[in-house]
Amino acid sequence: MSSGFSSKVPDCVVQTCYEYEGVIMPLSMPLWVLNRVRKFECRPDDLFIVTFPKSGTTWLEQLSLLIQHDGDFSKLEGTHIMKAVPFLETVEDDRNPSTSPLVIDKAEKMASPRILKSHCHSPFLPQDISTDDPKVKVIYVARNPKDTAVSYYHFCHYIPLLPTYESWDMFFEEFLANRAPQGSWFENVLPWWRRRNHPNVLFLKYEDMKKDLPGAIRQIAEFMGKSFSDDAIEKIAEASTFKAMKKNPSSNPDTVLQKSNQDSSFMRKGVVGDWKNYFTDEQNKRFDELYDKEMAGSGLEFEF
Repeated sequence: MSSGFSSKVPDCVVQTCYEYEGVIMPLSMPLWVLNRVRKFECRPDDLFIVTFPKSGTTWLEQLSLLIQHDGDFSKLEGTHIMKAVPFLETVEDDRNPSTSPLVIDKAEKMASPRILKSHCHSPFLPQDISTDDPKVKVIYVARNPKDTAVSYYHFCHYIPLLPTYESWDMFFEEFLANRAPQGSWFENVLPWWRRRNHPNVLFLKYEDMKKDLPGAIRQIAEFMGKSFSDDAIEKIAEASTFKAMKKNPSSNPDTVLQKSNQDSSFMRKGVVGDWKNYFTDEQNKRFDELYDKEMAGSGLEFEF
């Protein structure tokens, strides 16, 4: 058993992560910050974006900011969207987590209305939103777990502070055992799916957003108390396609992140079904067995 871990994990995980309440967390999200996140004071007009990693988080940040600013693109100029939406559980300089300023400090001082984001499981979130009766608005985006896993595997090679798994097969085993950084996809998604009818929760699926982006923008705008003309919605949609965001230095995370691989990009493909290029038949069968067991009776269905 690896020191500090409840089960055997690859060396790349031992070097870059720790375990907290059964969940593998990256060292760039230190324990003292997680404790602060739980105590974070929400304001009535806060909007939280909560997702499992690689599920469309940056996309939703872009959409929410444009909706908040009534579609006025000039309001986003000069500020990268990742800086405009504080990522609560992270440190500003993840190469030196023990001495770095904390993003949560900035979030606490930020003027209202705030848009904030987190990848945390429900129990680690601020107390006002960690229960089945969230006191402020939360938009949750879920993406089918097979595409999420493949995207996450590549992301781990892109970000220096995440474990660099030797192969897709190695990452697959860890993801299947709920030992990827941030833990179980199921434990992240299902609590929000159960809360989907709460007035303060909007549950979206990545695949639906891909199919009908203007429709998703309407839903998000209505949830945020805004309404736009079809023309304005079309403009927001055009600026928020994968291609447009990748070309825009204010929305492509490559412009602000420390990359470990200069040939790779944060925004890799953004497609539905790429998992078919990675999963072997045997992996697919094993994953489907786990998926059917974990999702039984939930009523949540995805397009793969």
